[in-house]
Amino acid sequence: MKCLLSRPRSCFRVIPIISISVFLVSCSPASLLDEKALVVPERLKLKSSTAPASRVVGELKSGDEVEVTGRASSEDGTAWSQVKGPGGESGWVESFHLVKGEIVTQSRRIADEVKDTPTQAVGKSRARLKLRLTPDRVSDDNVATMLPSGTTLEIVARERKPRPATPDARGETKPEAEDPKVRYDDWYKVRLKDYAVLPAGWIYGGSVELDIPAEIVYFGSSGRRITGWQKIGTVTGDDSKSGNHYLALERKNFASDERIDFDRVKVLAYDPYSRNYSTPFREDVQGRFPVTLKMEGTRGKFRLIVIDKDGQEQALDYGIEMLEGGKVRVTNPQKN
Repeated sequence: MKCLLSRPRSCFRVIPIISISVFLVSCSPASLLDEKALVVPERLKLKSSTAPASRVVGELKSGDEVEVTGRASSEDGTAWSQVKGPGGESGWVESFHLVKGEIVTQSRRIADEVKDTPTQAVGKSRARLKLRLTPDRVSDDNVATMLPSGTTLEIVARERKPRPATPDARGETKPEAEDPKVRYDDWYKVRLKDYAVLPAGWIYGGSVELDIPAEIVYFGSSGRRITGWQKIGTVTGDDSKSGNHYLALERKNFASDERIDFDRVKVLAYDPYSRNYSTPFREDVQGRFPVTLKMEGTRGKFRLIVIDKDGQEQALDYGIEMLEGGKVRVTNPQKN
């Protein structure tokens, strides 16, 4: 009987120690995180918990530096972070809305590289997609953030990279040079006008839909698609109705050299009287982005980077002039 009574006493002595140990394990990750991060979206609501019905307890803005004090995953697998804001506010946010400072530095470095490059085309994301710091998807180590569906993307360059290899039946992969069936991915270098924290990066081209201006979307050449465009200028008719002239870039839908960004350049000139478009200039060339168009009033020039039959790049400068009556004239190119 004495032995039976002594056992409960020893158990009661152990239970508090176990409880304290469990408490320390569950709380130590939060207390030891002490990570700094920046808020990506323009506005970000702080939630009281990770539950769907949690209440809003505060709001952060783009660029706010926060301290990450805890992490969790909701039932659907969504990653959450508990943060403390610059004003001491505390709450939970979805982790993909936060980014580390070194990633911001890399994104801004990309933006600085293309700060003087004109936008070649505008696209929109078809679904949520990953903004990456390099043009490859071998792993997610280069992912800067997740962009929501419908994000506007200013495309400034295009790259073609080998698609990540998939293991064969034996679980082996072949190097690119040994595999004649290697396929390639298109990648766009993009600017994000509405993302001050992450202003630039790379997007997988298969997830982007070009947002071609409505007035010229149906004026692509037969068998080709518009891959880029820039506005030349605006013309207004006697009835005050106006329209835009465009420099349009196209590429064949099939049997096109995938290394090039366009194989035809043309001018789409708006007629203010018929309210329609004509094509006063068209030339087939093998070209690469970027195309540079500069106008001063009604006169200007555009430069194409073309690839000759020997695979060498050269710059061609064309003169361009907006005339009365909605007409546009392009002069012969000069090699540069």
